[in-house]
Amino acid sequence: MDGHSRNPNADVIAAGREPQADHARPARLARLLAIAEAAALVAVTALALHYRAEATRPRPGGVSPAGQSASALPEMTSVMLRLPAGRPIAGTVLITATAQPGGARAQFMVSAVITGGQPDTVYDLVGNDCSTVAPLPDHVWATGLTDTAGRAQLTGYAWTGAVADEYWLALSPSPVYASPGLRGRFAQGSAAPFPEGRAPCAPSP
Repeated sequence: MDGHSRNPNADVIAAGREPQADHARPARLARLLAIAEAAALVAVTALALHYRAEATRPRPGGVSPAGQSASALPEMTSVMLRLPAGRPIAGTVLITATAQPGGARAQFMVSAVITGGQPDTVYDLVGNDCSTVAPLPDHVWATGLTDTAGRAQLTGYAWTGAVADEYWLALSPSPVYASPGLRGRFAQGSAAPFPEGRAPCAPSP
């Protein structure tokens, strides 16, 4: 995404009223929130189980990390954000992270729900680490197949990353060229939209 120019006229989802659809908006938002909450429960449960399995895995020498820090419970954080993707797609992204207090690395998972997509189409949340020195292929954080109405739940895997690193994500395929997305410290369970017309990892002005 860094090497592409952005369309300055491309629309970004706004929080305003939709013409000729005001009566249906509360019901759509309620359904979207219910799907997002279900996705959040699945993500939190999967990440907690994955973290527990990693934490209790014996290390060389027969010492278990759980035995070393039995009193230190992992901290779990999550953030649910609107997905900047461009009309007609709307969506919500959930980023959940788990880490030992004071730890340098954490495990995180990205998931999302979208509406307004093309029917029977695979959508991905793609992105990368902003802190890498050498360019690496983009990751697929989450993926899902839309139904006949263009709705999909995008699920991902647990990733291990540096707590201090910044990451980014964007929807692919997107209805706008070089779509905007989210950027933040995913391993801390935090993110925010990156502005239109700028590369996702560009430094703030």
